[in-house]
Amino acid sequence: MSSAMPHTTQRSNRVLAVLSVVLCCVLAACTATTPGTMAGLDAEQRLQVADAAAASGDHALALSMFQAAADSAPNDTALQLRCATGLARNGKTGAARDLLIARLKAHPNDSDLLRGLAAIYVVTGQPSPAINELNQALAARPGDSDAMLDKAVALDLQGRHADAQHLYRQMLVREPNDPAISNDLAVSLMIEGRTQEAQAVLAPFADSDDVPPRLRINLGLIYAANGNAEAARRLLGDRLGEADVQTLTRSIASAAPSGQTVQTP
Repeated sequence: MSSAMPHTTQRSNRVLAVLSVVLCCVLAACTATTPGTMAGLDAEQRLQVADAAAASGDHALALSMFQAAADSAPNDTALQLRCATGLARNGKTGAARDLLIARLKAHPNDSDLLRGLAAIYVVTGQPSPAINELNQALAARPGDSDAMLDKAVALDLQGRHADAQHLYRQMLVREPNDPAISNDLAVSLMIEGRTQEAQAVLAPFADSDDVPPRLRINLGLIYAANGNAEAARRLLGDRLGEADVQTLTRSIASAAPSGQTVQTP
């Protein structure tokens, strides 16, 4: 009897979490009298219910609420993307893809929807269709930095590192101090085993506090791969030993394309 109590309590807490959000939404809308009534909720309130349901583990309710919210405002691009993101975060990437494809039939040149669909393709390991969508997004909005960066990442995933690096460098001409673009360029170079070039790209950010944590981590890994254990420890912590440095160097070397070697000082 006692062993079942924690599970019962957890389930009750999840149910209460969802019902509390539903109740708040219903009271705000003044269109329903019981927490179980969903018909009176608008799109934003359905999103709140979906988020609460997802957080509590009720993925079936979350899925239905995300889809209902999307259907209630088919011309609201921002809301469609929020619904697709919610679906994808709950493991429903197929439903997220189908949602965006359906919306694009009505708005075929919507750059934001195209980028959203491309992101779904990227996370499901399909860079080729992602690049197709991003090419269309760039045709609709030429020079868009976000679409260009997304395309460069997809090119890297496709193994077309030279093409990706060309785009990264093109963007850095316009935004020379952008840490996100610099970070992605450095990762692309590191994948090819060009770790000295990757270090040169990220080193200017080494002493800056206003950079993404992933950039500092990547720079630390690059220092380690280049044999600079002291600089790597400064960024990654004291737990990085000589054996770790050697392991990282071997790992990056094995990932480099045939005929290329990891550069060392």
